[in-house]
Amino acid sequence: MSSGSGFQVDRSLKLLLAVILAAAASATLLFGCGSDDDSGTESSGDGQAIVTGSAKCDSDSIQEALQSWSKINGGGKATLPSGSESFKCADGWAVAFPNVGSGEAEVTVTAVFEAEGQFWIPKDRSQVCGKNAKSSEVPSSLYKDACQTN
Repeated sequence: MSSGSGFQVDRSLKLLLAVILAAAASATLLFGCGSDDDSGTESSGDGQAIVTGSAKCDSDSIQEALQSWSKINGGGKATLPSGSESFKCADGWAVAFPNVGSGEAEVTVTAVFEAEGQFWIPKDRSQVCGKNAKSSEVPSSLYKDACQTN
């Protein structure tokens, strides 16, 4: 009879342990899935910062992206004109119309970016625009400005 009750306790402990492990695994999955926090960084516990958040659609963020874009495109200065018409964003994409060059040689060009986390990444229009709006990676709301301008 004592061996039977020992078996019952052993089985109960295994069941309890299985429930605890399942709860711990569920909690780990829930907490590890991210957050809606746009603060920009999280600590990983080892002193390293993990970048989080979304790219902001504002003139400062787009101007910062234009610095990367200008390095890729010859290193000249690209300046975002003031005003709300100098850039547009939709569905994780942005199009900007910076001025490049100086004096009489200054022209307005088109730059396309895709959001990756909190950063705007310059994109090659010939690679992302496609032949028409349907075949483009660029959202249809930005297609004309991003793909059918200079």
